Amino acid sequence: MAHGDWSRLVRHDGTITELAELPEAIANPKLLASTLVAVASGISVAQPGMDVLRFDRKDDPYFINLDHYTIIENLQDHEVYPEVLRVAKLEDTPEIRFELQNNIYVIKEPPNENHWLKDFPEHVLKAQMKFAL
Repeated sequence: MAHGDWSRLVRHDGTITELAELPEAIANPKLLASTLVAVASGISVAQPGMDVLRFDRKDDPYFINLDHYTIIENLQDHEVYPEVLRVAKLEDTPEIRFELQNNIYVIKEPPNENHWLKDFPEHVLKAQMKFAL
């Protein structure tokens, strides 16, 4: 996802933003579950990310599924950067760093014990839409 697109989604103070629509990077029209709400936080928080809550009738009584996506901003400054270069068989160049700082990377986390919910988590209930200025 382009860094500018991410920046338009989230508040620069790090508070939770309700997303009007899912970013293309995580939209999955093949899912049978219906998206209820998606929230994001980033820019000034230590661990930026997105949560997508979906309704799935087959998971009775836990109808709400929470998927968490970690966001890596400025990959060139991240601790995994040397490993990324090694795996991709790339050299560290100014051109690579420029490309990486202009994009963010969306990583879906495996489901954990908080994946199936009976109700919305507090951070989702407190989220507010971000309106363009």
